[in-house]
Amino acid sequence: MTRPSVAVRDARDEDLAALMQMWDEMREMGSRLERVIPPSAEQGVLERLEAVTQDPRSRALVATIDDEVAGMALFTVTSYAPLFDQRAVHAHYLHVRDGFRRMGVGKALLAAAVALADESGAEHVVTSVLPQMRETQRFYARLGFSPVVVRRSVPVNALRRRLAGGTSGTLADHLVARRRTLRRVRAAVARTAD
Repeated sequence: MTRPSVAVRDARDEDLAALMQMWDEMREMGSRLERVIPPSAEQGVLERLEAVTQDPRSRALVATIDDEVAGMALFTVTSYAPLFDQRAVHAHYLHVRDGFRRMGVGKALLAAAVALADESGAEHVVTSVLPQMRETQRFYARLGFSPVVVRRSVPVNALRRRLAGGTSGTLADHLVARRRTLRRVRAAVARTAD
Protein backbone atom coordinates (compact mmCIF):
# COMPACT_ATOMS: atom_id res chain seq x y z
CA MET A 1 0.00 0.00 0.00
CA THR A 2 1.45 3.38 -0.98
CA ARG A 3 1.50 6.32 1.39
CA PRO A 4 -0.88 9.13 0.36
CA SER A 5 0.63 12.35 -0.94
CA VAL A 6 0.73 15.19 1.60
CA ALA A 7 0.64 18.81 0.41
CA VAL A 8 1.38 21.80 2.65
CA ARG A 9 -0.03 25.26 1.97
CA ASP A 10 -0.97 28.49 3.74
CA ALA A 11 -4.17 28.28 5.79
CA ARG A 12 -7.18 30.06 4.29
CA ASP A 13 -10.52 31.28 5.58
CA GLU A 14 -12.25 28.22 4.11
CA ASP A 15 -10.11 26.04 6.40
CA LEU A 16 -11.84 27.49 9.46
CA ALA A 17 -14.05 24.46 10.20
CA ALA A 18 -11.06 22.10 10.13
CA LEU A 19 -8.95 24.52 12.19
CA MET A 20 -11.69 24.76 14.83
CA GLN A 21 -12.00 20.96 14.94
CA MET A 22 -8.24 20.58 15.40
CA TRP A 23 -8.19 23.26 18.11
CA ASP A 24 -10.89 21.32 19.99
CA GLU A 25 -8.89 18.08 19.57
CA MET A 26 -5.82 19.78 21.06
CA ARG A 27 -7.87 21.01 24.03
CA GLU A 28 -9.18 17.47 24.63
CA MET A 29 -5.69 16.01 24.38
CA GLY A 30 -4.51 18.50 26.99
CA SER A 31 -6.97 16.93 29.47
CA ARG A 32 -6.09 18.39 32.86
CA LEU A 33 -4.35 21.38 31.30
CA GLU A 34 -7.47 22.12 29.28
CA ARG A 35 -8.52 24.77 31.77
CA VAL A 36 -5.44 26.88 30.98
CA ILE A 37 -6.01 26.67 27.22
CA PRO A 38 -8.74 29.22 26.56
CA PRO A 39 -11.59 28.26 24.24
CA SER A 40 -11.61 29.96 20.87
CA ALA A 41 -14.50 31.50 19.01
CA GLU A 42 -14.62 31.30 15.23
CA GLN A 43 -14.34 35.08 14.88
CA GLY A 44 -11.28 35.12 17.14
CA VAL A 45 -9.59 32.39 15.11
CA LEU A 46 -10.32 34.28 11.88
CA GLU A 47 -8.88 37.47 13.34
CA ARG A 48 -5.70 35.72 14.49
CA LEU A 49 -5.37 33.95 11.16
CA GLU A 50 -5.61 37.33 9.44
CA ALA A 51 -3.00 38.78 11.83
CA VAL A 52 -0.63 35.90 11.05
CA THR A 53 -1.01 36.44 7.30
CA GLN A 54 -0.12 40.12 7.81
CA ASP A 55 2.98 39.32 9.92
CA PRO A 56 6.02 38.64 7.73
CA ARG A 57 7.60 36.60 10.56
CA SER A 58 4.69 34.16 10.86
CA ARG A 59 3.03 31.47 8.75
CA ALA A 60 -0.12 29.48 9.41
CA LEU A 61 0.01 26.27 7.38
CA VAL A 62 -2.26 23.32 6.79
CA ALA A 63 -1.31 19.92 5.44
CA THR A 64 -3.78 18.25 3.10
CA ILE A 65 -4.32 14.75 1.80
CA ASP A 66 -6.58 14.53 -1.25
CA ASP A 67 -7.62 18.17 -0.66
CA GLU A 68 -8.83 17.38 2.88
CA VAL A 69 -7.15 19.25 5.74
CA ALA A 70 -5.16 16.69 7.72
CA GLY A 71 -3.02 18.86 10.00
CA MET A 72 -1.93 22.36 10.90
CA ALA A 73 0.96 24.33 12.34
CA LEU A 74 1.81 27.92 13.09
CA PHE A 75 5.41 29.01 12.63
CA THR A 76 7.08 32.19 13.82
CA VAL A 77 10.63 33.28 13.11
CA THR A 78 12.17 35.07 16.09
CA SER A 79 15.27 34.84 18.23
CA TYR A 80 15.96 31.44 19.77
CA ALA A 81 15.09 32.98 23.15
CA PRO A 82 15.19 36.49 24.57
CA LEU A 83 18.75 37.83 24.67
CA PHE A 84 19.94 35.29 22.05
CA ASP A 85 21.38 36.36 18.71
CA GLN A 86 20.51 33.11 16.92
CA ARG A 87 17.22 32.98 15.04
CA ALA A 88 14.84 30.04 15.27
CA VAL A 89 11.61 28.87 13.74
CA HIS A 90 9.15 28.31 16.57
CA ALA A 91 6.56 25.65 15.73
CA HIS A 92 3.27 26.21 17.54
CA TYR A 93 0.12 24.08 17.55
CA LEU A 94 1.46 21.41 15.20
CA HIS A 95 -1.40 18.96 15.16
CA VAL A 96 -2.48 16.06 12.96
CA ARG A 97 -6.16 15.17 12.86
CA ASP A 98 -7.48 11.80 13.93
CA GLY A 99 -7.55 9.45 10.97
CA PHE A 100 -4.49 11.07 9.34
CA ARG A 101 -1.79 10.08 11.79
CA ARG A 102 1.19 7.98 10.65
CA MET A 103 0.78 9.20 7.07
CA GLY A 104 3.64 11.70 7.03
CA VAL A 105 1.56 14.78 7.84
CA GLY A 106 3.64 15.88 10.85
CA LYS A 107 6.88 15.35 8.93
CA ALA A 108 5.54 17.35 5.98
CA LEU A 109 4.68 20.26 8.29
CA LEU A 110 8.15 20.10 9.87
CA ALA A 111 9.71 20.03 6.39
CA ALA A 112 7.92 23.34 5.82
CA ALA A 113 9.53 24.60 9.05
CA VAL A 114 12.93 23.62 7.67
CA ALA A 115 12.19 25.45 4.42
CA LEU A 116 11.16 28.53 6.40
CA ALA A 117 14.37 28.27 8.45
CA ASP A 118 16.40 28.15 5.24
CA GLU A 119 14.59 31.21 3.87
CA SER A 120 15.04 33.24 7.05
CA GLY A 121 18.51 32.12 8.10
CA ALA A 122 17.27 30.44 11.28
CA GLU A 123 19.53 27.83 12.82
CA HIS A 124 17.02 25.94 14.97
CA VAL A 125 13.43 24.72 15.02
CA VAL A 126 11.87 24.93 18.49
CA THR A 127 8.55 23.56 19.74
CA SER A 128 6.64 23.01 22.99
CA VAL A 129 4.86 19.78 23.91
CA LEU A 130 2.55 19.07 26.83
CA PRO A 131 4.32 16.65 29.20
CA GLN A 132 1.53 14.06 29.19
CA MET A 133 1.64 13.69 25.38
CA ARG A 134 4.11 10.80 25.33
CA GLU A 135 3.57 9.78 21.70
CA THR A 136 4.14 13.36 20.56
CA GLN A 137 7.26 13.55 22.73
CA ARG A 138 8.57 10.38 21.03
CA PHE A 139 7.74 11.75 17.56
CA TYR A 140 9.88 14.81 18.15
CA ALA A 141 12.66 12.83 19.85
CA ARG A 142 12.92 10.49 16.83
CA LEU A 143 13.44 13.57 14.66
CA GLY A 144 16.29 14.84 16.87
CA PHE A 145 14.46 17.35 19.08
CA SER A 146 15.92 17.53 22.59
CA PRO A 147 14.39 18.94 25.77
CA VAL A 148 15.73 22.42 26.48
CA VAL A 149 13.54 23.93 29.20
CA VAL A 150 10.44 23.14 31.22
CA ARG A 151 7.84 25.84 30.66
CA ARG A 152 5.37 26.34 33.47
CA SER A 153 2.14 28.33 33.56
CA VAL A 154 -0.10 29.74 36.25
CA PRO A 155 -3.25 31.86 36.07
CA VAL A 156 -2.48 35.44 37.11
CA ASN A 157 -5.07 35.42 39.90
CA ALA A 158 -3.55 32.27 41.43
CA LEU A 159 -0.04 33.72 41.30
CA ARG A 160 -1.28 36.98 42.80
CA ARG A 161 -2.82 35.08 45.74
CA ARG A 162 0.36 33.06 46.29
CA LEU A 163 2.59 36.12 46.12
CA ALA A 164 0.37 37.91 48.61
CA GLY A 165 0.84 35.02 51.02
CA GLY A 166 -2.74 33.87 50.74
CA THR A 167 -3.13 30.46 52.32
CA SER A 168 -6.57 29.80 50.95
CA GLY A 169 -5.13 27.35 48.35
CA THR A 170 -7.15 24.82 46.41
CA LEU A 171 -8.96 21.81 47.78
CA ALA A 172 -6.11 19.64 46.51
CA ASP A 173 -3.58 21.80 48.41
CA HIS A 174 -5.57 21.35 51.62
CA LEU A 175 -5.86 17.59 51.05
CA VAL A 176 -2.10 17.22 50.49
CA ALA A 177 -1.33 19.29 53.58
CA ARG A 178 -3.79 17.23 55.65
CA ARG A 179 -2.23 13.95 54.47
CA ARG A 180 1.25 15.21 55.39
CA THR A 181 0.04 16.17 58.84
CA LEU A 182 -1.57 12.75 59.34
CA ARG A 183 1.65 11.00 58.25
CA ARG A 184 3.66 13.03 60.76
CA VAL A 185 1.19 12.26 63.54
CA ARG A 186 1.22 8.53 62.71
CA ALA A 187 5.02 8.51 62.64
CA ALA A 188 5.17 10.27 66.01
CA VAL A 189 2.64 7.82 67.52
CA ALA A 190 4.59 4.88 66.12
CA ARG A 191 7.84 6.23 67.67
CA THR A 192 6.24 6.69 71.10
CA ALA A 193 4.67 3.21 70.92
CA ASP A 194 8.13 1.64 70.45
